[in-house]
Amino acid sequence: MSQARLLHAGRRITYPVDIMRPFDRMLVLCRALMRRLDLMLVAFLLVLTAPAGAESARQIKKQDDALVRSLEALYAKAMQVARSGDLDAYWRWRTSSSRDRPPRLTRPLLPLFAGMLPALGTLQFVRMDTNSQTARALYKWPREDVARYTVVVYRVEDGEWKIDSITVRTDAVSNPQEQVLAQKLRERNPDYHPER
Repeated sequence: MSQARLLHAGRRITYPVDIMRPFDRMLVLCRALMRRLDLMLVAFLLVLTAPAGAESARQIKKQDDALVRSLEALYAKAMQVARSGDLDAYWRWRTSSSRDRPPRLTRPLLPLFAGMLPALGTLQFVRMDTNSQTARALYKWPREDVARYTVVVYRVEDGEWKIDSITVRTDAVSNPQEQVLAQKLRERNPDYHPER
């Protein structure tokens, strides 16, 4: 029988190796079990913290939907405050992350910004894509010559819906004559980009 020598409290003790093997095996099994329990715990926590996802996502195509109406009212109130020039009150209608993105609004620029955006009532509602935390509304401008859209993204922040972003998109010009005119305008003014 082979022997293993161990130090115990400064004394050398000799144990038969055959006795040590079951303890080593048990230790290895306990460690493997603990690793599996850790992985199962992590997986369980990931499942608990995962967002509701696809089952709560929906697309709204009717403007008279209650959510659409309430978010349009929020937008109208925010634009009313913006036209008054009250920057602090305006930011109460926007998400905190939207402050860090362009346009960088100041008190004098705020009414100008609000004046550039038409009221949602003058635009054609296309649809709203939404889930429990985000809503994206798409509106088409009433123009024949070019396809222009306003996209308003709302997010829930501190338990309330707030405006996260407002963008205006313009589709590229499809008429060949208008493409030539747009190209000439770009050559004269490098900052001219109607397709943005």
